[in-house]
Amino acid sequence: MQIFPLLALMLLFYSGVVSSNQDEDNLQEIDAVLQTLLEILPGANDYTLDDSVVEGLYSVNIGSEVIYISKDGKFLIRGEILDLENSINVTEEKRSQGRLEVMENLDEKTMIIYEPKKTTHTVTIFTDIDCGYCRKFHEQIDDYLDLGIKVRYMSFPRTGPNTESWEKAQYVWCSKDRSISLDRAKQGKKVDGDICLDNPVESHYNLGSVFNISGTPTILTDKGKLIVGYLPPQSLLLRLKEEN
Repeated sequence: MQIFPLLALMLLFYSGVVSSNQDEDNLQEIDAVLQTLLEILPGANDYTLDDSVVEGLYSVNIGSEVIYISKDGKFLIRGEILDLENSINVTEEKRSQGRLEVMENLDEKTMIIYEPKKTTHTVTIFTDIDCGYCRKFHEQIDDYLDLGIKVRYMSFPRTGPNTESWEKAQYVWCSKDRSISLDRAKQGKKVDGDICLDNPVESHYNLGSVFNISGTPTILTDKGKLIVGYLPPQSLLLRLKEEN
């Protein structure tokens, strides 16, 4: 769905009725636009509107997505704001904050978790059972655990619904012992069982789409950063330490 071109058209419509002399009217019109956007964005329930670091712009968080709207309600900006003085991607920092807020509301019971004896870092992995590098990551799961990295798996079959990979994920997440079933599936072995109606594969996939994930493995760190692709255990630990 071409969401942002549609939003631009909505802004064009609303800008004709915005009173540039009244901030309250501007906010009401901006709210109307954003409420419409919430209806068409998957997984979006609410937004936050704050002053951005750039004068004249509001920063809008919708889930993990960040956009900017001029305070007169006439302009929409989708892109990165870089703080050149401090070498910070301000927009990505806001996205990371949004991802963390979304993840805080998730139930760990929907995930498949591998937990070390002592946790120093937690990562959430969007994984595809048939992805080669996802399997390579899982082959080293004990090495990640030995480094104190807690691994939480969420399902993201890249081929989408009604595919073989999607069905495999459903069998794994519906099994009595998800960890054993995932181990088998990652080894290319068949997982038997039934597909349960309350499996979280679709909700995991939708969340990944909200985060603009397209490839696997995608690693979400405990600071809300996204790492796309496989990292060996020591390399991942180094990245996590750099964030702290």
